[in-house]
Amino acid sequence: MKKSIITALACTALVTPAFAQDTIKIGLGVPMTGDYAPYSEWQGARCMAEMINADGGVDGKMIEILVQDSGADTQTAISLAQKFLDEGAVMLGTIPFSDTMIPVAQIAQGYGVSIFQPQSTQVEMHAGIVDNFFTGVSPDPFTATAAANYALEKGVKNVVLLASDEGGSWSAKTPLWFGEVIEAGGGKVLSTLNFSFGTSDWSPQIAEMRALGEEVDAVYISSIMPDVGVLVRQLRSAGIDAWVVGSDGFDDPSLDAIGTDDPSILDKVFFATLAPSQADSAVVQFMADCKEMGIDVPGLFPATGADTVKALAWAVEQSGSVDPETIAQTIRDADSIPVLTVDSISFKETRTYAQRTIPVIGFKDGKRVLISNEIPENVPADW
Repeated sequence: MKKSIITALACTALVTPAFAQDTIKIGLGVPMTGDYAPYSEWQGARCMAEMINADGGVDGKMIEILVQDSGADTQTAISLAQKFLDEGAVMLGTIPFSDTMIPVAQIAQGYGVSIFQPQSTQVEMHAGIVDNFFTGVSPDPFTATAAANYALEKGVKNVVLLASDEGGSWSAKTPLWFGEVIEAGGGKVLSTLNFSFGTSDWSPQIAEMRALGEEVDAVYISSIMPDVGVLVRQLRSAGIDAWVVGSDGFDDPSLDAIGTDDPSILDKVFFATLAPSQADSAVVQFMADCKEMGIDVPGLFPATGADTVKALAWAVEQSGSVDPETIAQTIRDADSIPVLTVDSISFKETRTYAQRTIPVIGFKDGKRVLISNEIPENVPADW
């Protein structure tokens, strides 16, 4: 038997994980409803599992996706994690914010199980608080740097940063890292303004921009839709023609939709994101294939669940084991792991986050275009 250290519940229990030999279980207690639902990975995980199972599974073992809605509630996510662990899950996914991922990882640790969060970019998860955690992407300082490098290439000098504490470091510090790279490149941060998720009236922030007395070349924000779309519209209505720059939160089909009537509104919008998501990318092809199978995978974030499944399947095949600790060690020791969203990832040097390129997506005639796709070398060192 193994000890389950249930930190969030402040108690200790003895458990016997039921790791079935004929199935490989992944437990996803993720937001299927609510504001965070567009950023959840369960549809992509389910589709990739069906693809692999249809091809005979992994060494004859079928992949089973256990999924239930956590909403945005941490306690619900903790309860679901416990439920899935008791059912024999060998990998978990949860709400992709550190205040949930940390207690879920602490619970899972007693079972030898790790979290594989395919879309989490928050730096808190790489500070050594937990060691049974993987994210399939690179942290926010990398996306901030990739976006800033492109902004500098476009001649951006004066920037305004919009920051919020509501999304942890993702919304609070990513803008500051962007600003740090801009200033290192000879630009200037004119002001850092606060905002809240769910903002539908940006007029106070726009008024502050107007009062600066200097032309704003770019506005940077790490936030979610529909807030970002509203910001773009209101900046343009106010006559502010600055670039609107952001992070992976922009990577939602509803952003593209604001250019339906007037594609030019997106001409000066770009964002650094998790994976290439333009029309000819592997992600878009995967979504089309899933649709033919009767599974709707509505965007990049849902598609990232395919990376969780592919990485787990690869580790089981390589190790010949469904033991979760063996799976985690196999992933951590690998030079290269094939996934969907990019050709391959590796945790060998970074341990908890994937080494991979950072794509920057812009728009031409209202359609996504891949602007750059590199690993930035000038990432701020203070994260």
